[in-house]
Amino acid sequence: MMAAHLRHRPLDEADLEVRADELSRTGPTIHTRLVTRVAGSVEPSPRVEVKRDGDGWKVDVEVPGAVAVPRPGLTVGTIERVAAPTARQLDASIPTRVAVSTDPEMTPLGSGPVKLSGRPGREYTPLLVTPSDGRHLLGSHAWPWNLTGLVTTSDGKAGSGVLIGDRLMLTAHHMRPSATIARGSWWMTFTPNFDSGNAPFGSSNVSDLRHYDSESDTQYIVGHDFMLCRLFEPMGQHLGFIGASTFDDDWRGMNVWSNVGYPIDVGGGQRPAVQTGQSMEDDYEDDSGQYIETEASLNHGNSGGPFFSWFTDGHVRLCSVVSGETSFNGDVDNVLAGGDDMINLISWGRANWPA
Repeated sequence: MMAAHLRHRPLDEADLEVRADELSRTGPTIHTRLVTRVAGSVEPSPRVEVKRDGDGWKVDVEVPGAVAVPRPGLTVGTIERVAAPTARQLDASIPTRVAVSTDPEMTPLGSGPVKLSGRPGREYTPLLVTPSDGRHLLGSHAWPWNLTGLVTTSDGKAGSGVLIGDRLMLTAHHMRPSATIARGSWWMTFTPNFDSGNAPFGSSNVSDLRHYDSESDTQYIVGHDFMLCRLFEPMGQHLGFIGASTFDDDWRGMNVWSNVGYPIDVGGGQRPAVQTGQSMEDDYEDDSGQYIETEASLNHGNSGGPFFSWFTDGHVRLCSVVSGETSFNGDVDNVLAGGDDMINLISWGRANWPA
């Protein structure tokens, strides 16, 4: 890919440090918004009790006689791939006055990755967590670190996703709950900035799914392993969302990418893990999709999580989502999915699924 086709490039470490004060700002945390769907034909009568809790407050909401249930999804469909890219880079949306940070609050993982048991006398470690593991626990609620969230499905899958539009979440295609879709009733839930049972910005079920028609439900081309999800709740309207960019060959080896996700070996997939200063070592074309190689530490639960960076025009853009692991010229590494087809899918969603 030719760099001349892309107007904006990622900021390297030195540039980001120089512009940190310009791009960051203090501000109030985005307000908490909790939405719960309950079953039944009788209108519920919630009771709210507010109590002092240490240096904060506890808000207890009780809905007598109600049972909380996931809101089932509505449609699952495919779209045709277009011959030419409709755009190469898409902009982000930053809410006014809220806190924005180029450097997230994070703490060490602590006890380290979980050990896995196997055959007697052998120890196993989680797949493709590198010796130079750069992951930390994310402690930031500032934009854009709060835009990635936990994704759970009616198939029992758990992964990661990110807000990419007013009502849009992007994740991996292989997170599709195909078994329950086939049975006629399915759901997916997205909870941004989820941490150990806490949902600081609420959650939303997914109403609609779209991916490319060249993909099947069980066989995924890695370069197209992304899926667009429409949310019932327009969470991006108050949280904002990140932009997107095709990955350029000239960006290989640049330590500019951050990832947030929910790997199984960090808090059992219930805590957000962040790593910054990561690089892409190689990329391969697959029509208008891309396989992108990285040695960043990833694990089950990271699937669908974004790799993103600040760009020269002040926007934050992802270049890919986590797909899996693969072999590049005999070297086994983690692999990401991106490219023009990903940008086209997001563009389609922003045009056809507005808030």
